[in-house]
Amino acid sequence: MSIHEKKKKNYILDDAQRAIFVRKILPTLLMGSLLWLLGELLSSWYFSDIELSPFYLVIYITFLAIEVFLYFGFLIASKREKTLLVFLLYGIFSYGAGFITLPVVVYTEFLPQVHMFVSLSVGATVIVFLMGLALRNKYFAKGYLWAHIFLYLLGILIVEIIFIYIFNIHNFLLTVPISIAYICVVALIIMFYGAKVMKKDQRKYDHIWLYKFVRIQGILILALIIAVVIVIIVLIIIVIAIICGDSSVDFGNVSWSGSGISKKKKDMNLQIT
Repeated sequence: MSIHEKKKKNYILDDAQRAIFVRKILPTLLMGSLLWLLGELLSSWYFSDIELSPFYLVIYITFLAIEVFLYFGFLIASKREKTLLVFLLYGIFSYGAGFITLPVVVYTEFLPQVHMFVSLSVGATVIVFLMGLALRNKYFAKGYLWAHIFLYLLGILIVEIIFIYIFNIHNFLLTVPISIAYICVVALIIMFYGAKVMKKDQRKYDHIWLYKFVRIQGILILALIIAVVIVIIVLIIIVIAIICGDSSVDFGNVSWSGSGISKKKKDMNLQIT
């Protein structure tokens, strides 16, 4: 057997592995991404008038610490096969993740971009989930490569069209490549890293599907952290450009003096009166 064939075999799932991945892990990941989007939408609306203060910073840092403990909580629970506890902690963790973007939402006018960023993860998870439902026993099985490619590209096309209409995308050369790139990162992690995790039973807890699910979720969180760091770097560059007064750079009249949502509400109230 050649090295190429051996690597290819590492991603081909048998019936039992495929059933667990498609019927248990993919729906759980989809549930988590939807709860994340719900938490982000609600938090951006209810906490839009928060003012920056030391008390707020302490609360926010405490919340981040709780999120970390929740992740390790359902990681430990997965090793002990506590299914209900895993789902409970994972649900709270996913919903709570929506609050992490509050500083970006409250103190800038990037609310639509935040909505789109979170929605990209939902779209990527939906693509993989629907691929699993459509292919069933053919999902990550030998001889069905082109079926995977066709469904994958079709899913990306549909999601991008939806995003263009929902988020009213105008800058296609910038926004569309970025969104496709993030969708590909999330979807390919779930597909290929997920298949690789399902094939391995070398670790102590690898026979437990809940632990396999947590490992996949952990890599997705790592990819998200990297993406957020990149976004923060971009925002810092924008702030520096604004401070330096570079009039040749147009950032869409971004305001950094307070809550973009609050200002919109005030403007609406002025128009009504």
